[in-house]
Amino acid sequence: MSTSGEGVRERPPAPSLTVAAVARRLGVAPATLRTWDRRYGLGPSEHLAGAHRRYSAQDVARLLVMRRLTLEGVAPSEAARTALAATDAPSAEVHVPTTAEVMDAYSDAVPMAADPAALAAAAGQFDNAAVRWMLARVAPRDVLAWWTDLVEPTLRTVGERAALERPGESVAPALVAAAFAELRSRAAVAAAHLDAAKPAPTVLVVPTGEGPDLRSHVLATALQGHGVRVRVLSSSAPAVVTGAVERAQPAALLVEVSPADAGARGTAVVRAATAARPGMPVFVHHGPTAPELPVAANVHRVRTLPGALHEVLATV
Repeated sequence: MSTSGEGVRERPPAPSLTVAAVARRLGVAPATLRTWDRRYGLGPSEHLAGAHRRYSAQDVARLLVMRRLTLEGVAPSEAARTALAATDAPSAEVHVPTTAEVMDAYSDAVPMAADPAALAAAAGQFDNAAVRWMLARVAPRDVLAWWTDLVEPTLRTVGERAALERPGESVAPALVAAAFAELRSRAAVAAAHLDAAKPAPTVLVVPTGEGPDLRSHVLATALQGHGVRVRVLSSSAPAVVTGAVERAQPAALLVEVSPADAGARGTAVVRAATAARPGMPVFVHHGPTAPELPVAANVHRVRTLPGALHEVLATV
């Protein structure tokens, strides 16, 4: 005689996630999740023996509501109350949002018009919330327009202003850091939709300026938004470029010539790359000063950001 429970399978528990995993899914910093936990009680509810606390499916569902509402302009405290109320009711099953669903909720934020003067003012006051708010809402689906209409003119305005800054406070680097943070979120949106089973061609972007080049990352993010896997090389030293090309075997190389570069670095990068992988398409995006490039069918000059994007996409 069978028992009443015979033949009934228990639903396997949903996978629990670490703070880092949830932060990647939502496109926020782990510190933000810890703040939401400490202030509003939106923290991980599971605790495994010998391990840190982990987020359950219901925890992630709450955070998804919190993220969507804050992006829509709801105050964090009110968004947290709504998130807790919306997911506290008992239910048979809690839907675990996929990475793509979370990222779509992020990228569908209500857009706003570009206002470089307002962004420069917020950056000058070190109003990080306002800066991130504007960066997230201007051209949420078009990173090139975001750069040309908002970020680039704002950086130009900030750079032209003389200011007496307090120790540890510098407007331009803070604005650049906020822009990089926004690009990481946008790149995560695009990465969530890449088909892991069908690896897309990899494009290697090489900036020739000193230090991190924001414009190169803008181009890389735009390419990834069109389904192309991209990596940005942090050095333009010819030996480094040669090694990276030989290891990665990219489908194409995009050289971003810095406005401060007279062209010598760009020329050296192109020569190193073409020697490492003959025949590989190489695109050189430069300003008024054009570097001297090898005359070859696979080396192309481009003068604009949209031109660089479309030339690479047409090739790979």
